[in-house]
Amino acid sequence: MIKKHLQKLAPKQLAAYIQFTQISPYLTRPGLVNHIELCRQYQFNAAMIAPCWVPLAKEMLKNTGIKTTTFIDFGMGNTNIGGKIALIKELRKIGAEEVDYAPNMGYFLSGMYEEFFIESKELVGAAEMIPIKAMLQLGMIKEEKEKKHAIRLLEKAGVDWIKNSSGGWPPGSTNATVADIRLIKETITGKSRVKASGGIKNYKTAIALIEAGAELLGTSYGREIIRGIEPNNLNYLNPAY
Repeated sequence: MIKKHLQKLAPKQLAAYIQFTQISPYLTRPGLVNHIELCRQYQFNAAMIAPCWVPLAKEMLKNTGIKTTTFIDFGMGNTNIGGKIALIKELRKIGAEEVDYAPNMGYFLSGMYEEFFIESKELVGAAEMIPIKAMLQLGMIKEEKEKKHAIRLLEKAGVDWIKNSSGGWPPGSTNATVADIRLIKETITGKSRVKASGGIKNYKTAIALIEAGAELLGTSYGREIIRGIEPNNLNYLNPAY
């Protein structure tokens, strides 16, 4: 059992784990600016925003130490490999510092393990020095041995970070659980690292996931977690702040 005894993390220490997420299709420029200002205020690890906002976020976060992170193929994962490679290269070109991507779960669930592996290996190559994070949908995989197989394939492909889920969409996505995070942590050899995503809304949940092995937390509730207050109904698909 993994234990780090982090119940007394100071706000600044906890903020270093949080990739503050706002990826709503309704997001406007003022909303994005506000999101980046909150990242600066709380000194989060990164701003996780949609690809179209990368240049603005990058400029606003210059010299802050806060990373500009983004994603491709959110949730679905079924863009063909050439399209994914092109997207990663473009994001690298415009200044993204990390990219979360959805692996093709249809391949894995079909038993097309080689195709699943090759896709991620090619994306690692396209990213070059930019870390990429696989949004593995553990909720779509029924057997634990198959979950471990998927994790091992991603690590073998050279993926920098493995996530338990895309977080909130599509239907196969699941909230981060201690069991899933511990499973990833205990399956990898140390070449990959663990990011938790989905349903991380309060301090208690954040700490439990870190203790289970998560080194990053993807959440739109960063302020609530840091301040130790219960969240309202806002999330990354509802940019009301």
